Amino acid sequence: MGRRKSKRKGAPKRKNIEALPQLFDCPFCNHKQACEVVIDKSKKIGRITCNVCQELFQTAVNFLTEPIDVFNDWIDACEEQN
Repeated sequence: MGRRKSKRKGAPKRKNIEALPQLFDCPFCNHKQACEVVIDKSKKIGRITCNVCQELFQTAVNFLTEPIDVFNDWIDACEEQN
């Protein structure tokens, strides 16, 4: 008598990690991919600028902050003003 065959499944496929965007749509001039985020972790400042309308926003960051966080802070500050 022989052993039964194992019904073991293969290892699950790993999903590729997508990089978060560095360029965003400007809420003032509505140009696509016009706002660029620069994070200076040594000075703890995140700065976002629009290349078309030259709009500027900066905020305090920590070591966990990503570019999307700076953009969301900018959008929140715009909504707070209105």
